[in-house]
Amino acid sequence: MYAIVQQGGHQYRLAPGDRFLVDRMAAEVGSMIALEPVLLLGDADGAGSGLDAARGARVAAVVVGHRLGRKLRVYKYKPKKRYRRTHGHRSRYTELRVEALLTAGQPLPGPAGAAELQATGAGVAAGETED
Repeated sequence: MYAIVQQGGHQYRLAPGDRFLVDRMAAEVGSMIALEPVLLLGDADGAGSGLDAARGARVAAVVVGHRLGRKLRVYKYKPKKRYRRTHGHRSRYTELRVEALLTAGQPLPGPAGAAELQATGAGVAAGETED
């Protein structure tokens, strides 16, 4: 199953497990975020399930890290006028990993790191108390 999501003026075709770059988001590394709006939900054979199924749907993604794009040089030049300007630009990106495609009403899954700590009991051994 896949979803087409609009984020930051771009559209992405996403499936669980995909990693992709979006414009910088104000989110901490390791946090779970929801991407909306979902424009289309589709099956593995390529058949779209329509806009009604996509209404209220979300994509759960984990912030993997923040990156810088490649450096671009912009050069302006006017002949015979001694006008030359160089300007550099480097885009800032956030790398996301898709965890799940959620339909309307489904809650976001918890962070994977917290579930592993609870399963092994490492959180209690580190001095955390259970209430």
